[in-house]
Amino acid sequence: MVTIGLAGTKVTCFRRGAYRRKKSQRGFTLVELLITIVVLAVLLTVAAPSFTEMLANNRMRSEVYALRGLLTEARSEALTERSLVAVCASSDGSTCTGNWNEGYIAFFDDNGDGDVDAGDRIVLSRTIEAPTITIGFSNAADYALYNSRGNAQNNATAYNGTFTLCDESGEKRAAGLVVSPVGSVSAAVDTDDDDIPNDPNNNGGDNLACD
Repeated sequence: MVTIGLAGTKVTCFRRGAYRRKKSQRGFTLVELLITIVVLAVLLTVAAPSFTEMLANNRMRSEVYALRGLLTEARSEALTERSLVAVCASSDGSTCTGNWNEGYIAFFDDNGDGDVDAGDRIVLSRTIEAPTITIGFSNAADYALYNSRGNAQNNATAYNGTFTLCDESGEKRAAGLVVSPVGSVSAAVDTDDDDIPNDPNNNGGDNLACD
């Protein structure tokens, strides 16, 4: 350090290199990095099953909402237009072909045969490109038909039943949509406390069954 006095003014200067701020940089050591990797692996092992379960539940919930929405809209169209409206499985969005888990359509079914004929107008459709959930309908006709009063029947024939939705977990995560004779749609519920929804259309309340 050098002090210089100039006309009553004192100026203090520091020699070059007399004061130097020490900079330090420190990264991860190999041990710390290994510990971090182990902790991350443990967290992923614990979280992955829960995340997978959440995704599967969300897929099931989405399919249930989509099918219930279409059934409800089909009934509404039948009531509004005072016409027969059918809902059938459809893999192409325009004809009654394939399986329910590939898609389904609602259409004005003038002759009530559950098939798309010339002149029948499709009002709603859903096509599923990569199905991960199987869907089945318990009605022997394998389609639902709403009459002009919104009932799931045509003359003396009933078209009510239960839609069962299953994934790879089987009955553990099964969901059901119950179509009543008056055409309303409700969720199947667990009535015997075994964590599997019951089907009121199957022997008065057996568990939903996944093939």
